[in-house]
Parts: sequence; C-alpha cells; structure tokens
Amino acid sequence: MSSPTDRGGLRVVSSKRRIALSAEMFRPQERQAGLFDDEAAWTIVFVSVPDLPEGVFGDIIRYAEPSFVFDLRLAPRFDMGSLNRERAFELFDRVRATYVDTTTPLMAGVKREEVIEMLVRRLPDAGLAARRPVVFLLGRSESSLATPPEILSILGRSSHRLEIINVPQEI
Repeated sequence: MSSPTDRGGLRVVSSKRRIALSAEMFRPQERQAGLFDDEAAWTIVFVSVPDLPEGVFGDIIRYAEPSFVFDLRLAPRFDMGSLNRERAFELFDRVRATYVDTTTPLMAGVKREEVIEMLVRRLPDAGLAARRPVVFLLGRSESSLATPPEILSILGRSSHRLEIINVPQEI
C-alpha cells in the first residue's frame, strides 16, 4: 500500500491559504458616516458552511454581530465540532441576530421561486434596519436555496453599496 506522497499515489495540494478571521474584517471600510444614513454600505457575508474549519462558525457570528442570519441551506444543521443547534441559537441571541430558516416554506410546499420572492421582499427591510452585517449561510450550490450571484442580483436592485465578505477567505 502506497502513501499519498509515493510516486504512484496522488496528493491534493492547495496553493491557497486561508485568511484568519478578525472582528475588523466585518466592520465597514469607511469609518466616517455620510451625510445621510442611507449612504452607508450594507455588509453582506456569504458563509460556505461545508468549507468552514471546525470552530470557526462561532467566531464568524461573534465577530460579525449580524442583524440577520438567512440560512439558505436545504438541510440546515449546526452539528459542527462542539457546536449544536441549541448553542448556535444561544449565539444568535447573544449578538441579537434574527435567524431566518428560508427553507421552512419549501417544506410546506411553497415553490423555490416563491420563497426567493419572499426573500427579495424581506432583504431591503433587513438591510435598511440592520446597520449591521447580514449573513447568508450556504451549503454546496446544489443544496442551497439560492447562490451568491442570485442573492447579489436581488440586492443589486437597491441603491445601496454592498461590501461583500466570503468566508472562508483564501489568498
């Protein structure tokens, strides 16, 4: 039996390094407020949950302190390392984040397009009231209600500037 480093074996090597999370990465780049509050950018955080290293989910929520967490995963689960559903919801409560399971209507027979339309109606209200980041939890593309480009298309209909953060980030 050969090891992955033997000449006959294959070894996957990534040239990308993950960027360490910090609270500063979730703060708006512009420190000065504009003349009008509506000029403030919305910080949108796309979290690819299957790609997160263990223990990072809690850091994301603590550092970002989101106003809303929209879970777009078709099978929302929080059993990651020492995290479980109860601890995840305690974390959301601690940072005053509203968790929205966008797939619940699917279970009631509502079509995907209708659920996305409900999300479209909710997002501007969430963003305007927020003044804090809005987090979207994603699974793989085939196991999410919508993809980042679809969400950005929805958000692009507003006149607000968007600051996009993808987690995990790689360089």
